Amino acid sequence: MEKNSLKLSLNSEQTLIAREVPSQRVLEIIVQAPTIETTKSRPPLNLALVIDRSWSMSGENLDYVKQAAAFVVDRLEENDRCALVAYDDQVQLLSSSIKMTGANRNEMKRLIRDIRIGGSTNLSGGWLQGCHEVAEAAEEKTINRTLLLTDGLANVGITDLEELAMHARELASRGVTTSTFGVGYGFNEHLLEAMSNQGRGNFYFIESPMQIPDIFLKEFNELATITASDVEIELEIPAQDNIELLGGWANEKKDGKFRIFAGNLYSGQTQEIFLKVLTPPATDKSVLEFSARVMAKDENGKVIEDKATWVFNYADAESVQQEDRKLDVLERYASVEMADRSTEALKLERAGEREKAHRLMNTSILANQPFLSEDKLDEYNLLSNRMRRGLDEMDRKTSQYNAYQEKRRRGE
Repeated sequence: MEKNSLKLSLNSEQTLIAREVPSQRVLEIIVQAPTIETTKSRPPLNLALVIDRSWSMSGENLDYVKQAAAFVVDRLEENDRCALVAYDDQVQLLSSSIKMTGANRNEMKRLIRDIRIGGSTNLSGGWLQGCHEVAEAAEEKTINRTLLLTDGLANVGITDLEELAMHARELASRGVTTSTFGVGYGFNEHLLEAMSNQGRGNFYFIESPMQIPDIFLKEFNELATITASDVEIELEIPAQDNIELLGGWANEKKDGKFRIFAGNLYSGQTQEIFLKVLTPPATDKSVLEFSARVMAKDENGKVIEDKATWVFNYADAESVQQEDRKLDVLERYASVEMADRSTEALKLERAGEREKAHRLMNTSILANQPFLSEDKLDEYNLLSNRMRRGLDEMDRKTSQYNAYQEKRRRGE
């Protein structure tokens, strides 16, 4: 295929499945975004900067946030748009969405400099106001994203994780994506990850305020080089198949199709997504076929797509047992599966169910042990033991963020 095309491929650890009994298989979906020349003009960005100014942000936290926000504004071009929202217990729209002309840029930076510390944390109100501004200014070719930066919990307005994730999913389906940035140790890491997962953006854990500008630069550079937006993978599901999606991706199962919403991909990015498939036995056919299609929009707003098929062949139990398995697929899958189970266990540990978290980790380690490196096994065994004793906030957030990066195959 040409390097400037959207590419889709399917893979599995085996080609054979049993006729007599169900077979569990890994289905690896690989999507690669088109590659563009760095000199080529990019789509206009339509952003909202949503900044937590609650009392916990006082001092260097807010100083670095303002520095990073100004940094983003400086890198926006005249065709780009930006809105600015600050929130504590009250939501303040400091600037509606405006084009980044010279005068507007200077005014936006002045408004950022003037942000001051306030009270408690109406995260939902600030974020939804930012999303509203993005939605109002969205055009056919714009990349639309709200950047939410907070160091605290949602304690005013909508505070429920599931409800906020549902709103993020609905907004993403209308073209407004969300990336979340958690600063320090006071925020709810599972809330911010859920919002970014369902919002089809990225999640970042910022341990030190000094990291904020570099992490904002990473997010901006990705936004500026997106070549496949609104990526949707549609998989035809054979009858009676049981499918489990790993990684927390937004998805939908309807009318015999399984849809995975993979957000935006930047130039040349390869995204691996894993499914655990339980195939049905069959004595009346020789193959089981999985057909997939990926659709997205290129930098000009044109729909681009690709198709791929994976065929499993039915065989007797002995032939299935003797077939060599692809270890590279199993190693990649085990990395994501272990990260998924770690996230589940971390939620249990936070809820006080330490022994249950410990057991879940140990069961997952045992299942994935043949395909993990010694270093990874040591890391997960140590985490399991720490969960049994109880984690502090630094350990929870660091462990959860490491798991997030493994699930999304995103090395920092």
